[in-house]
Amino acid sequence: MNYSEAFCNAQYNPRATVANHLEIMDGWKNKSILAREHSECVIDIAYGQDIGERLDIFLTNKKNAPCFVFIHGGYWRASDKSEFSFIAKAIADLGATVFVVNYGLAPRITLETIIQQIHRATQWIYQHAQEYGANSQELYLSGHSAGGHLTAMMMASTWLDYPNLSITGALSISGLYDLEPLVHASFLNSVLQIDVQRAKAMSPIYQNPKDSIPLWTCVGGEESSEFHRQNQLIAHSWKKCFRGDIAMPTYNHFSIMDAMADSSTPLFQGVKNMLNL
Repeated sequence: MNYSEAFCNAQYNPRATVANHLEIMDGWKNKSILAREHSECVIDIAYGQDIGERLDIFLTNKKNAPCFVFIHGGYWRASDKSEFSFIAKAIADLGATVFVVNYGLAPRITLETIIQQIHRATQWIYQHAQEYGANSQELYLSGHSAGGHLTAMMMASTWLDYPNLSITGALSISGLYDLEPLVHASFLNSVLQIDVQRAKAMSPIYQNPKDSIPLWTCVGGEESSEFHRQNQLIAHSWKKCFRGDIAMPTYNHFSIMDAMADSSTPLFQGVKNMLNL
């Protein structure tokens, strides 16, 4: 497909098309402050040596609870785990132990290194889950936007050093699975600095997921046609994993995160069903 710079910039920059995105993101921060105040949580645990390799854990009263790992978006160059504590509280209240993961941001860190960091975070969670009352054999991953990409990349990992590590299920929201268009999106690639070869090497659609890990997807109905195409790509490419798409017709790239913590929405119910809670 022939991607022009103008097309890619328009299709892949939701901040340019969602007029109230700053208001929505401020709402995440405010709700997350309250969530931390009203949760039993452990903040800023190091899972690696880099300053970005930190995670927050939200505890639940349920014994031997499933692990739910959330990876934030921000195009690998922005955002922070602290903005999504409100999602962690909502899912911990269901009965899961929730791990919200940070990673180093571009351009200080390359995209390849970010993938390695999430790999380390997943291994750390598998090793330490029981210390927080969680069951490492029930390990669920979820991510939004760039976090959706990282979730899919973890599904394709072989975990050579941890042969017993297995991902039980995954949910990717507004994910990116073919990174080649981003090479032509100057608003973003001015930071990422990736070429077509590297983009393909880090695109989940060219990876083979380990086993048949159940994967659910979701994309807001008000998101661009390219985000919908990305969603369809992973469903087609990973047929053996794909379990279904959660329709959210009235949501955009940002408001869909609010829906993840709202028990009245199909997305929240999809998380609940995936976790068998």
